[in-house]
Amino acid sequence: MRLSVLLAYLPEDAVLSVATADPEADVYTVAFMTPGMGTLRSDVLYFGDVTMLGGVEPSEFCNLMLYGSGIERASLPPEANVVELYADVDPFAVYNMLQNCFMESQEQTMIVQRMLLAHFSNKGLQYLIEEAASALGNPIVVVDNTYRYVAYHLGELEGSDSQFARTIVEEIRNETLVEEVIAYIHDEGIDAQIARSAGPLVRQNRILDANTMTAAVMVNGVCMAHVMMVEHARPFTTIDTHCLERLADFVGQEMQKSEVWSPTSGELGAFFLASLLNDRAPSEAVTLRRLKALNFHPKQYLQIVCLHASGEGLEQLQAEHIAGQLKPLMHHALYTRYHRQLVVLLSRDEDEDLSPFAERLLREVGSLNDLSCGVSNVFKRITQTRAAYDQARRAVRYGSRMESALDDNGLYRYCDYAYMHALDLADRKTNLLSLCHPSLLALRDYDKCHGGELMDTLFCYLQVAGSTTRAAKMLVLHKNTLLYRLNRIRQILGCDLASGEELFHLQMSFRILLYLGLFVPRVVANREELRA
Repeated sequence: MRLSVLLAYLPEDAVLSVATADPEADVYTVAFMTPGMGTLRSDVLYFGDVTMLGGVEPSEFCNLMLYGSGIERASLPPEANVVELYADVDPFAVYNMLQNCFMESQEQTMIVQRMLLAHFSNKGLQYLIEEAASALGNPIVVVDNTYRYVAYHLGELEGSDSQFARTIVEEIRNETLVEEVIAYIHDEGIDAQIARSAGPLVRQNRILDANTMTAAVMVNGVCMAHVMMVEHARPFTTIDTHCLERLADFVGQEMQKSEVWSPTSGELGAFFLASLLNDRAPSEAVTLRRLKALNFHPKQYLQIVCLHASGEGLEQLQAEHIAGQLKPLMHHALYTRYHRQLVVLLSRDEDEDLSPFAERLLREVGSLNDLSCGVSNVFKRITQTRAAYDQARRAVRYGSRMESALDDNGLYRYCDYAYMHALDLADRKTNLLSLCHPSLLALRDYDKCHGGELMDTLFCYLQVAGSTTRAAKMLVLHKNTLLYRLNRIRQILGCDLASGEELFHLQMSFRILLYLGLFVPRVVANREELRA
């Protein structure tokens, strides 16, 4: 045990001064100083009265803890770590504290050795957790980044009516954390607390109604899972803190042994995806042969996600780090760094958009790394990857341009901005302003002349699908004021805003004005609020 660590166990009012010749020295036991000790060992902490200094050779390196009065600095060996106790401290109480520390250290070593033997037995992660939980005497679970149980050992919980037992048994039955626990983790910011913690995080978990100790499982700087021990059979001690930290290291190594946890992409996968992105007309037969050689079997429905960094883009190491943060999405997926962006090919069984979990993870990773995320439409043939990438890239560009009117929180779907692609194509051949509804241009001119906000009012009203209650709330208007404005708008437009055709033309005209930068709404809407 390092001397500095050992001293941390002693009360602050016990140590008067510390003089170190080697602050990194390790000591393995404590011994009383006696007359005629002979040669002193460098790995022992010698404890005794200052009067015993006479038997110490000045040239010897040693570790000394001295008590008593009349200590003269000149008499201390220069090649020594010397700890001086206050004169009024009970030396025997301090000695007993030191002995207890070494006894704890021995117990800790035995537990770590037991976990190490389980790790090297190659019996798998579950066996490692069973041995660790038995050695530490409390339940231990391992949960991955998708909140799925990877391994667990609960000990003797049969017949227990504790909140912990009821919750944990339900979760194991479902093989995942319950929604209440997931919400608790997000609301309390527990993952962030664990990331900032210098060691395992100990806190009272109100859902489990018990103290928990949690450590992150890090692999190459990326958090792959969390190991949690619950204070159930016995209280936590300092031994638990050190042992759980070592267990997290062993769990990370066990996970890397399994193909499930190895990078799905790899160099060959990244090269394959990059070549697909470069090829505008890939051969179906050749692509399928390459997939077979790669041993990658995409599911029926595919989607491209493009994570874009402003400025000079992503370096390779940054891209790999971000891919690691997206690990829960990388099953049945390929990724590569392409044009200094991170491009991910997702595959799944069902024809649906991103799950709420996937969307939340992309937003969190994007926010953490200052990235914009573009998402393509779903497609079926892997040879359409290049076209899907173009969609995802355009989604980022168009979504960023529309931030003055619509807040998508950094995640942009091509399906939401396809109309801007159409405007891009039309803009090359015609004057887009000529396609605007004349009545809307008249309303714009009216606002300019009278300093009004009728354009803002109409745009907001259309954004919330004609809900006067929601429009008034967004514009911070009394509902009667909104109704008055809408009547004035109807008079200027010459229509009653009841026809689907009229509303379509007005919406299209607003999009043209936004595209051309001729209209900037006063209120920026959040897409999630619009869907509410």
